[in-house]
Amino acid sequence: MATKYKITKQGLQVSPNGDFDLLVLTNDDKAEVKQTIDDYRLPRNIFQAGDEAEEVTRYEELLGTKLTDAKVLVLMDISANIEAAIEERLEPLTMIRAKEHLIVHLNVGSSFVDNLIDEYNEQLTTQAHFLGCAIYRVSTHFMLELNRVKKVIDELDEAARKTTKNKELFRLADTERLMVYLDHSLQDQHLTLKRLWAESDLAAEIDDPRFVQDIQLRQHHIEKLVRIYRDLLETIGGLFTDMMDNNLNHLMKYLDSAGLVISVPALISGIWGMNVGGLPGKGSGIGFTLVMIAMVILAILTGIHLATRDFND
Repeated sequence: MATKYKITKQGLQVSPNGDFDLLVLTNDDKAEVKQTIDDYRLPRNIFQAGDEAEEVTRYEELLGTKLTDAKVLVLMDISANIEAAIEERLEPLTMIRAKEHLIVHLNVGSSFVDNLIDEYNEQLTTQAHFLGCAIYRVSTHFMLELNRVKKVIDELDEAARKTTKNKELFRLADTERLMVYLDHSLQDQHLTLKRLWAESDLAAEIDDPRFVQDIQLRQHHIEKLVRIYRDLLETIGGLFTDMMDNNLNHLMKYLDSAGLVISVPALISGIWGMNVGGLPGKGSGIGFTLVMIAMVILAILTGIHLATRDFND
């Protein structure tokens, strides 16, 4: 259900009547969404990708609407539901800013605005402050997710030095997939926010240089972290591959050594098994026993030689 708010000097307050400054829509408010599009003559597809992780973030002017100086800002947020797939966790956040109203469109079940009010309501005294806090909140959500990913990376790094089990390899693949989505989303978002700060007066309207600097610094921080973590995952992936190659080399060394040890008695038994005359022990009652003892001794000596030989020289 759509929620309407008044923006006051004390923050946001729910507006029980038709007078509002902020309108919050969710993707399941089909009737409200259609009514809002019709009332303000907004583009028909403006909220169409409201639940798609591949939505393109953007900042652009809306032409031909009934709103004054309308501009749309689309950002990508990430939910805290770590059990869901990354495609479900990435949620487009669409904000239409005009002189008359601020319209916010959220994904189904999103509590973004509620959480924003709980944490920053005293600062939400203007449209500009709402946008600034929203951008900061989005960056905070990505920061929390990257902190969680760092713990997973540390665990994978430790596991790569000890095991090459499928469970850890699957976990590595899932984390790499997550980081691909985060990296591309943040790269896209970087260009959008860069355009926002350059082409709008948002920083001047917020009129708090320290807060604007905090917003930009946090965005820069998460962009750097996502690049570092992707590189770390590539390094860990290489470590897993090297460990598997090393284990395979040790296995092949063992099998080759075992084959050499077995080949010595096999050679002797093959020679003594020839159906020709002249072989020692042919007419002796203990000839078979002597040949067997010789094979065992030679096999043991071969095994000792291979075990003490350093093949890395």
